[in-house]
Amino acid sequence: MNRTDDVSPLNDQPGPNENTDPSATGDAPFVAKLVEPAAVEPAAVDGAATSLAAETPVRIGSPFRVDPTDLATPSEPEKMLTLSGEAAYGEYGPFLYTAMGASSAAVVVLVFAALGTWWFPAGGALVAVLGTVLSIIGLFSRRRFRYAAIGTLPLHMVLFVLSYARSLA
Repeated sequence: MNRTDDVSPLNDQPGPNENTDPSATGDAPFVAKLVEPAAVEPAAVDGAATSLAAETPVRIGSPFRVDPTDLATPSEPEKMLTLSGEAAYGEYGPFLYTAMGASSAAVVVLVFAALGTWWFPAGGALVAVLGTVLSIIGLFSRRRFRYAAIGTLPLHMVLFVLSYARSLA
């Protein structure tokens, strides 16, 4: 099962690759500026880095925020790595949506494979192979799409055998 099977369809949480802040994405394009480092002697850089590291902590967060003097710095919580047992590529958003689309396409291709089996058996065999591949990819999708893929997979296999047998005769 995917980690998205436990989430209700009404409360979909953003995945690891999705932006949680809608205001962060604007219409203005991102323009990068090339910055050249200044020519400084390596000994001076090492001495300055060690003196800075010993005196001040590394600043995390907004450079414009002013810290209150009476608050202590909160420690960052440890992140636990959780493995679901699924294939590693099944946990990411783009492949999940690709699998959902493949499962939906397998249902549509089922109609064309059935028509091809009856009207043009050699083409029906090729379309049934396509539907089989789409159903296999659809097995990595969310629960309701996975059930559709599980249902269409044997139908595509039967249509392939029928088309192949009719094309030989």
